[in-house]
Amino acid sequence: MRKKIVSIALAGAMVLSLAACGGGDKAAESTTAQAAGETTTADAAAVKESKAAKQEASTAKSPDNDIVIALQADATHLDPHVSSNGVSNQITNEMYETLLTFDEDTNVVPLLAKEWSVSEDGKSYTFVLNEGIKFHDGEPFNAESVRAVYDRGLKDSSLTLQRTINAWEDVVVDSEYQVTIKLKEPNNTFINKITQFRIVSPKAMAMENASDYLAKNSAGTGPFVLSERVDGGYTKMVRNENYWQEGPSVDSLTFQVVPEDAARIAMLQTGEADVIFPVPTTDVSQIENDPSIIIDVAPATTYRYVTLNTEWALPDGRKPFADKRVRQAFNYAFDSEAYAKVVFNGYAKEPTSIFSDSIRFYAEQTPYKPDLEKAKALMKEAGFEDGFDVELIVDNTTIEQKGAVFVQQQLSQINVNVKVLPNESTANAEKTSAPLEDTTVQMWYVNWASGSYEADGSMRNILHGEKFPPEGYNTAFWNNEEFNQLLDDALKMTDDAQIAEAYAKAQAIAWEECPWIFLGNDNTINAYKTYVTGLQYKPGGTMVFRTVGLDHE
Repeated sequence: MRKKIVSIALAGAMVLSLAACGGGDKAAESTTAQAAGETTTADAAAVKESKAAKQEASTAKSPDNDIVIALQADATHLDPHVSSNGVSNQITNEMYETLLTFDEDTNVVPLLAKEWSVSEDGKSYTFVLNEGIKFHDGEPFNAESVRAVYDRGLKDSSLTLQRTINAWEDVVVDSEYQVTIKLKEPNNTFINKITQFRIVSPKAMAMENASDYLAKNSAGTGPFVLSERVDGGYTKMVRNENYWQEGPSVDSLTFQVVPEDAARIAMLQTGEADVIFPVPTTDVSQIENDPSIIIDVAPATTYRYVTLNTEWALPDGRKPFADKRVRQAFNYAFDSEAYAKVVFNGYAKEPTSIFSDSIRFYAEQTPYKPDLEKAKALMKEAGFEDGFDVELIVDNTTIEQKGAVFVQQQLSQINVNVKVLPNESTANAEKTSAPLEDTTVQMWYVNWASGSYEADGSMRNILHGEKFPPEGYNTAFWNNEEFNQLLDDALKMTDDAQIAEAYAKAQAIAWEECPWIFLGNDNTINAYKTYVTGLQYKPGGTMVFRTVGLDHE
């Protein structure tokens, strides 16, 4: 039986995509036709039906029982309490689980906890846990496990876990399979945020170098167990034979790092990869008529922006981004509609607030339409008519660099000379975690998607004044007291109308203050072979491989 080969070489020479074969296909047409528009319930049903029909009609079969996913970037770490970016979560979520999770419609549903209740004062949440579950290392999952994760976060403030628990007062073990989480004060985002609280074996967390151990070994309750890990190369997992619910039928799951867009496309066409993410928008046409490939396009929660370090100084001591007029000028010089077309081939939308309109409590703002005369006038008022030199860091993937170069070209129209500095994602993660006194970041081309799908998670860690690195990702070092207070007050509110009003005011402040260049919202585009079965999704296009399978020869 022919086997798919996982190679650290990453098919680097495959820069020319193979020609797509086969005739026209209704499923591909109906899926890709919704690229930048709104998807209705009827549209979604039609697409689902078309994909099912394409799978049924396809004669393609997998040569083995090992599934390979070609990803654009690598995880920064496999300790789920250290990593926090999208790729890391995509990979670690197959090994680690949470008390609650989301379904495809952003509803919170049980996972390790089978039910929960909340006290009348909104400060205590009690979870009844599923029984008979074991971690990958053989240790039992119970209420003590939940407490142990909380204790780890208390002891090590450098963990991303700490951001989840910092509003908690205590975790009380009521019984072997019941635990109560007590909050310092009511927090209406708690249920959404608990979906990010990944449970790890207490035995593994108690090790002297726990993070080093978890970088090469898994200790979760998930459907897959870590098998091999090569940083920058691939992460391979095998099926958890003792998984506690319906699990995958494949023998192994491998996430392979393939930064080159053309190489990912070619790997899917030849069957070297079974799934690719993301599909480069400029190459969708190469595979949309291939009868052995299904393309999934979903409105994403991913928001793209460039942070502007308000504390960065030029050699002469002036701080250009400390002046709101300069920040606004950058947005008036930037054409978001052209960005969507040029960088994402139309699979993106113009931004109309500081996070995606798929997030609850989104409030529409008036877009910054390109106006070079206004941009130049603002630069002149601020004393920067002649522009300045500035550095822009970006991940070294094809699509990220393409976007950064577009920003470079746009800002050149107002005499700003942008030097694009591509780096490995892990290098950028290190650069952007440095505190203000040590940071070298001037501008950062980046994207953010809240894993908890709520407004606070879409703003706090990247804009709140208490979230300067390393506590958060506010690399604009922007601190607006009114904005901060609105976010803090909203957490304690219980009335939806009041919450919506607070978040709308916060969005309006940030939109007018421009701590970023607002770039756009792009769609999530995944593609997979028709012989892949049981693939599930969370909102925004995040893949779930819990029940994945492969049709064989």
